[in-house]
Amino acid sequence: MKLKKAALAGLSLFLLLGISGCTKQNEEPVELTLMHGWGSTEDDHVAMRNIYMDYEKENPNVKLNLVSMPSGSELLRKVEDMLMVGDIPDLVFLGGTRNGMVYDFMVEKNLALNLMPYIEKDPELKKSLAPVNLNYWTTEKGEIYTISDVLHLSGGYWYNKEIFDQVGIRRIPETWEEFLDVCRKIKRWSDREGKRVKCLQMPSEAYLYLMGHMLASGQENTQEIMQNRSDSILPSLKKLDQPLMLLKDLYSFTIAENDYSYRDDTSSFNKGKSAMYINGSWAAPMISEKIDAGYALLPFKKGITLSCESACLGYVLGNTEDEKKREAAIDFVKYMLSKPVQERILRETEQMPANPEIDLGDYAEEMPRFYHAVEVVKEADCRIEVPDNLWPVHIQEIFTESIQEVLLGKKEETAFLRELSEAREK
Repeated sequence: MKLKKAALAGLSLFLLLGISGCTKQNEEPVELTLMHGWGSTEDDHVAMRNIYMDYEKENPNVKLNLVSMPSGSELLRKVEDMLMVGDIPDLVFLGGTRNGMVYDFMVEKNLALNLMPYIEKDPELKKSLAPVNLNYWTTEKGEIYTISDVLHLSGGYWYNKEIFDQVGIRRIPETWEEFLDVCRKIKRWSDREGKRVKCLQMPSEAYLYLMGHMLASGQENTQEIMQNRSDSILPSLKKLDQPLMLLKDLYSFTIAENDYSYRDDTSSFNKGKSAMYINGSWAAPMISEKIDAGYALLPFKKGITLSCESACLGYVLGNTEDEKKREAAIDFVKYMLSKPVQERILRETEQMPANPEIDLGDYAEEMPRFYHAVEVVKEADCRIEVPDNLWPVHIQEIFTESIQEVLLGKKEETAFLRELSEAREK
């Protein structure tokens, strides 16, 4: 009898453990949707999607759904449509241009998750964040709503060393007048030799970089700029007359066409049709290996250099009531900032990792062109934010939509300046 009872007890325990095991094995994975703009066929886009998908392989308890949009503008429309009907995205990567309005809306409406409590209780996450990310995006109340997995290092231009040598340019210009003189020399050489080479081809966004540097160059208090007081630059929007004259001078040396993008700009440089190419360090892999390209900073003040170093908008997590989704989204961000993934981002896309523990010097021989550009940016005497952070979104839009027309003489400068001034007051 006792043996029979013991057998029944053992059978009950076995069945209980079996049922428990089945329940655990059959537990539904957390479903997480990531919306992003890495959806094109370009190599870096493909690489980023592969990195995203590998998260699910390493975390079978999470089902990661990718909503891959081919551009930042299309991503914005998709996110805006969701927000309009009351849907909160689990996780959205807002990296790209002029995404601030969606970010501001999500923060103001309490749709974005405050990440600071998670950062403070997780030393591993905290040490993987870029200091500039914390410095710039932490609010006065000590909240933070976005984390970037890369840094934007720029403030300069790529130049064709072969063209510079043929023209006889031996020294990088330090002032805007010296820069214009370089342009004049390239034009004279091109005309004389029948080369049909222009100095520059620039999309509208490139003029934001130029204007930011020109406004900074006109500031008397260099010390404020050296302390990264980016807010000291924008109030001088009312002093745009002189920079606009300078932009007009530069425009005469460009490939003067409308409606082209950075891809056209890149193509022009790669074909040897333009001598200089305004872009950041991240453009290194886009430049043809046939071009012997160097990187230099835009002019600032004689004897002082200026560059841009920023953490732009990155991942924004939806402030959902589902704790499992929030935890999974935080874990995904930690994955993107982990050393192995940061090294993959560096190697496979040649973007600057945000994690300060990554030593770029270890990759100097593997990617010399990118390493050179990053070092030029980091060695600058002072730094400002990139245009995405420096210029409010509504001012960016007015500027980029109108600058080409102003330079072509199709729009009055006074009307342009009035629009910018009115926007600045809002």
